[in-house]
Order: sequence, then structure tokens, then C-alpha cells
Amino acid sequence: MLRCLALALAATVSLGACNDFLDTNPADKLPNDQAVTTPAGARAALAGAYNALQHGSYYGGDFVIYNDLYSDNDIHTGTFSTYADAGQHSLFADNGDVKAIWDAIYDGIKRANVLIQKVPDITTLDPTERDQILGEARLLRALHYHNLVRLFGEVPLRLIPITVPAEAADITRSTVAQVYTQILDDLTQAELLMTGGGGSHGSVAAAKALLARVYLYQGDYANALARANEVEGLGFSLAPNFSDLFTPTGIDTPEDILKVTFTVEQFNLEGYYYLAFDAGGRYEVAPSQGLIDTFDTTSTDARLIWSITPDPTDGFAEGFAYGTKWATPVGAEDLHVIRFAEVLLIKAEALARQNQLAAAVTTYNLIRARANLAPHTLGVEVTTQQEVLNAIDRERRLELAMEGDRFPDLVRTGRAIAAMNIQAYQQLLPIPQAEINVAPKITQNPGY
Repeated sequence: MLRCLALALAATVSLGACNDFLDTNPADKLPNDQAVTTPAGARAALAGAYNALQHGSYYGGDFVIYNDLYSDNDIHTGTFSTYADAGQHSLFADNGDVKAIWDAIYDGIKRANVLIQKVPDITTLDPTERDQILGEARLLRALHYHNLVRLFGEVPLRLIPITVPAEAADITRSTVAQVYTQILDDLTQAELLMTGGGGSHGSVAAAKALLARVYLYQGDYANALARANEVEGLGFSLAPNFSDLFTPTGIDTPEDILKVTFTVEQFNLEGYYYLAFDAGGRYEVAPSQGLIDTFDTTSTDARLIWSITPDPTDGFAEGFAYGTKWATPVGAEDLHVIRFAEVLLIKAEALARQNQLAAAVTTYNLIRARANLAPHTLGVEVTTQQEVLNAIDRERRLELAMEGDRFPDLVRTGRAIAAMNIQAYQQLLPIPQAEINVAPKITQNPGY
């Protein structure tokens, strides 16, 4: 009951995304198609498109947590049966959270589709603003589809708003290759349409950064490196302190490329689910021993000091330590969709996979320096290509812990089966059975 109440409240208040580009009152729901006929209607619809990211089943909660809970980073310590299934790597097609994640992402796609379809016909909209809105909508749609394809594999490509319920029954799944083609097309178009860089709205920098991520997932390391270099050339830098990225009220940093803003009224559930009871949380999930041990609790790693707090009695023992990356149960901390540290790690891996080892070490040493760790020297701490890749993976795990990266990262690199002790089919989540019930041409992932 407590979880239902929390999610219901989140769905009620998480409605208005911060809007740096457009000064307009946030809409409490996406305007209908007919409303997106004026500049004001387009601006409201864009605000609604960003609101979708705040949903308690998306960046406001489940999507982020599941990607660590279903991996080797987190364990389940609470009472939610749906979380217990994820923590035990025993998800089923009727898991309510999986369905909610699917629905929240497709709701975001629907909102982007309305903008892409309707905004070109608004003749009274300034062309520069029109292009920016369309670019942001395409970037958001690409982000949504990449999140889907990483979790579910083949998914339905819905590129225009569905207005007749019967149309949904005829939808089928597109291949992974087709989905990636669409993602790359949307990001390429977004890059051409938008201006600016960094913050809570889409920008050229965000398009380039997401292209770097997508190319990394495709194993196209040359393009991943090229895009990462382009982002670096735009002047981004690491936040001076790791803790600056997770402040209780969400401050801006030079590392911000694309983030979801939250407030006390428009909150996320991350801190509430991770924090201890005496800190106002419900301790639903906690860092695994594997994650704790990877940090090395004897080190001065700033990321450990900020992200995981030992129990006063039992220390860093699994099931007693707390995830404190989001330091309050209030949920006003911002969540990064992608930040400059990840771009540097993409660059380092792309370099290493092309056997440019010295440059790769130099790049990931920037992350280590911010974490108060000594730099690595090629030929000393790391020598071979695999050792460099292992070091980069370690930095990815520690830098991005509890930010919703670990599960797809393990699958991408072919390590999920061994790391999580799962069967091959469990590298994809089940297609929600409720979706198949209304669209029977959508097939289930094998094994479910």
C-alpha cells in the first residue's frame, strides 16, 4: 500500500519539467492533438514531453533502480514482490513494474510523436524555435527507443500517434537493427535541428553524447570516439566534486549534458528507496557486496564516501550498508540522463578497443583524479588491452553505480550471464503480458 501511495503521488506531482528554453507554465498532461496548433500549444506539449521522464516508473524511479537491481550492483532488502523478482533474476511477463516501465517509455514516445507530427504545420511558430522543438522531440524519441531496445530487444516502432485503438492490435515488433536505424536517424536529425549545449533540455551536445553511447552499444568504436571527442570539444568538464552532481536541490555543474530535474513537489523515488529507515527512507534496495568490494572500502575514493554509507554496527556488510548517492528521501536531486563523465568513459573504451591504450589510460585517469585516486600508468598498473578494458569497466561500475547503467552494460559486453548467474534468455526483460493481450501480434521474448 505504501508503494502504491508513493507512486500515485509521484504520478500526480511529477508533471512540470524545468524549461530553460521556453518560459511557459508546465502542462499537467499532454495536450491533445488538436491543441498542438499554436506556438503556445507546441511549448506546452514540449513541456509534457519532458514531464514523461519524471514518471515514477521511468527516471523518477523504477527504470533507474531496476537496471542496478537486476544486475550485480544491488540487492533487494525490502518488501515489494516485484522488486524481489528482479533481485532474484526471476522476472515474469506479469511483473507490474516491468509493465509500468514499458508503459512509461511508450508514453514518452507518444508525446514526442505528437510534436514531430504537429509542429511542422504551425506556420506562426518562429522557424528557429520550431526546429529546436522538433530536434528536442527527436532526441527524446531516440532516447526512449534506446532505453527500450537495451532492455527488451525487438520492440514495436511507433512513429506516429495512434488515434484509433484498433491500430494497436496490428502492431508487431521491429528488429533490433531497424530500431537502431531509427535511433541514429532521430539523433542525426536532432543534432542538425538544435542549438546550445547542456542542461535539462535537448541540445547539440546531448545529441552528440547520446550518439556516442549508441555507437558504443553497437560496437562502432570509431564513431563512438569521434562523437565523444566532439562533446569534449564543446567545453564540458568534470564537476569539481563528485558530490556536486547529487546535491539535495540539484545545482548546475559543468558536467551536465542532459539531466532530469526534480523538486520537492516533482520528486524522484531514488533516495527514498535506497536510504535507511532512520534517514527517512524505506531501504527497499541496497548495494551488493560485489559493488562494495569493487570500491575497496579501505580507499579514499570520493565516490564510495558519497555513494555508500556503512551501518554503524555492521559496517560495509551486504544487507546492512546503505545507498546514499541521493542523500535525501525528499527526491529533489536531479538525475543525469548522460553526463560528461560517461562521455569520457565512452571515449576511453573506444580508444582501448582500437588498441590506443596510452590515450585510453590518460582519459580514464581524469575520472580517477576526480575520485581522489592515484593515476594508472600504462606498463605498471595496466599493461595489456584486456587489463585496460577491465580498468575502464571498473571505473564505469563505480562512477555510474545506482544510476541505471549496470545491467545493459553487462549485456552489452557479454558478461551478464556469468556476473549475474542467469540463463541467456534473461539478458532481455519479458515483454509485458498485458501488452501482448491487447496487441497479439507482438511476440514474447524466448524463455518467458
